[in-house]
Amino acid sequence: MTYPEAVDVLFSQLPMFQRQGAAAYKADLSATKRVCAALGHPERKLKFVHVAGTNGKGTVCHMVAAALQCAGHRVGLFTSPHLVDFRERIRVDGAMIPEADVVAFVHRWQEEDWGTPSFFELTFGMALDHFVRSGCDLVVLETGMGGRLDSTNVVPSAEVCAITNIGLDHQQFLGPDIRSIAKEKAGILKDGVPVVLGSMRPEAQSEILAAALRSSSEMHFALERAKDMPSRELGEESPVDAVNRATAFAVLEVLEAAGWACPRSAMEEGLWNHAVHSDQRGRWQVLSQPEHPRVVLDGGHNVDGVKLVVGKLNSMCEARGGQLHVVWGTVADKDLAAVLSLLPSDAVFHWCQADIPRALPANELQEKAAQLGLSGGCFGRVEDAYRHALFVAQPEDVVWVGGSLFVVGNLLRDLDQKSPRNAEA
Repeated sequence: MTYPEAVDVLFSQLPMFQRQGAAAYKADLSATKRVCAALGHPERKLKFVHVAGTNGKGTVCHMVAAALQCAGHRVGLFTSPHLVDFRERIRVDGAMIPEADVVAFVHRWQEEDWGTPSFFELTFGMALDHFVRSGCDLVVLETGMGGRLDSTNVVPSAEVCAITNIGLDHQQFLGPDIRSIAKEKAGILKDGVPVVLGSMRPEAQSEILAAALRSSSEMHFALERAKDMPSRELGEESPVDAVNRATAFAVLEVLEAAGWACPRSAMEEGLWNHAVHSDQRGRWQVLSQPEHPRVVLDGGHNVDGVKLVVGKLNSMCEARGGQLHVVWGTVADKDLAAVLSLLPSDAVFHWCQADIPRALPANELQEKAAQLGLSGGCFGRVEDAYRHALFVAQPEDVVWVGGSLFVVGNLLRDLDQKSPRNAEA
C-alpha cells in the first residue's frame, strides 16, 4: 500500500465530518475508547495540554507547542483540519508523521477488528500511537468540534486545560446559544487540573467558572497575565494574535509552575514565531511580493472570526490606499446570512467553491450574496477565482482568500504544486 492509497482509505472508507457534515457526527466516545483499547491505551502513557474553544484554539496549540519545543521538550501536536496534507494533523517537534507510519497504521487497522471508527476517531488513535512511539514528553491536543463528547476527551487527565473564545458555530450539535456551547466546551475540564481562560463573552465565562468549581480546577485568566508577557515590535499580524498569544503565555506559565521548564527566550520565540516551528498555515498568512497586491489567507468562517478579519482588512486597505478583493467560498450546511452581512459591500468579490462534497456551489453562493447587495464573478475552482483576483487587482490592493479553511487549503495545495515545499516522506 502506498501513502496516497492509505490516505484514500481514510477518506473514502470512514465517516468524515469535514467532508460529509452531520452524517459523520458521533455523539459518544465509545468508538474512540475501542480504538484506544486496541492500541494498548496510549492515552494513559502520555502527558497532555488540552485546548478547546470556537476560535483561536488551533493557534494557541501551535504557539504552546512551538515554545515547549524551543525549550527542549519533545512535543506532540494534534490539530485539525489539515489544509493540504493529511499528516499536518500529527506532528512531533514540528515534523509531520512519516508517510510510512501512516501506511503501517492503516494496514494494521484493516487487519484487526477495531469496530467502525470515524475518520477523526481513527486519526486521533493514530496520533496517540505515534506520540507514544516517538517518546513525546508532552502532547498538545486541539479538540475537534466540541469538548465533552470530542474524541480527544478520552484522555484521563492533563497538565493544564485551556478554553479560548466561544462563539456561535455548530449549533446543531453543541446547542443553540453561547451558554449551551460553553457547557460543551467546558466538558474537557478534569478534576483538579488547572484551567486557562481566554477572552470570551461573560455568559460563556460564567458557565466555565461553574464547571471549574465542580471539578475543583484552579482558574487562570489569560488577559490578567498579559502584562507580564514579553513584548516585541509588531508587524502586520492577525487581529486575534495578541489574545491568542496571551492565552498561550498563560498556559506556558502554568506549565512552568508545574515543573515544565520553559525559559523566557523559548516562550518569546514560540509565541511570536510559532509558524516557523510548527508550520501553521492558513490563519492570517500574508503573501507579499513587490509590485503585487497584498494577499491574506485566512479561513475564518463564523461571525466572530469574520468580523475581526474584515476589520483588520479594512484597516490594511485604508493604510495602503487600495481596494479589497475577496476570494470567498463556504460549505453548504452553514447559516450564511449573518456572516455574509459582515462582508464589506464595497469590496470586489470572486465567488468560488472548494472541491469537497460539502461545498456550496459557487453560483448558489453568488445568488445568496447578491440578495445582500454583494456582487461579483463566479468561479468553479478556487485557483481560477484567485488568479482572476490577482489579474484585476492593483499593486496597492488587498486580496483576501477565505470563507472556509477548505478554500484556503485548496489554494495552498495548488500553489504548492507549482512551487513544491520540502516535506518529509
